[in-house]
Amino acid sequence: PNGTQERLLPRTPTRTTHAQTSATMSGVLPTDQCREEFFKMKNKRAYKFITFKINKEEGKTTTTEVLEVHKKEDAFDFKMVLDRLPADEPRYVVMDWEVENADGCKLSKIFFISWVPDTCKPQTKMLYASSKLALRNALEGCHLDYQATDYDDLTPEEFNIRALGK
Repeated sequence: PNGTQERLLPRTPTRTTHAQTSATMSGVLPTDQCREEFFKMKNKRAYKFITFKINKEEGKTTTTEVLEVHKKEDAFDFKMVLDRLPADEPRYVVMDWEVENADGCKLSKIFFISWVPDTCKPQTKMLYASSKLALRNALEGCHLDYQATDYDDLTPEEFNIRALGK
């Protein structure tokens, strides 16, 4: 309007991945150890499950526990997973679930489980809900997602049904 011409340059779009976008939205990012342990589980079949929790002091999602597989024949007791989930604290769990289909073929599915008990404070529930996607996206190769708020939600039958796509 004052006689000078302003020249607007086209804005150069920046490319961000879906994982970067979701991770920055929550502010709670997974550590490199989370990715490394998941890689061992997915590619080397070293673990049956890994548990993760948010370390509020550090502002990071960290690995808390793994269950190693010593031999393929080792029996997996589902109760071991339940025993590692506190009744009043959230956790994320990645579990390598094996099931047999109607043809007798063994299938292996990796579940990403969000464990947020009803007894948690609303602020804690919101923190875990808003941080879930950052961890989920960092762990590339999970087949199925599952959310549980009560121990009754976690049964071997439920995981068999979901793994078989029923």
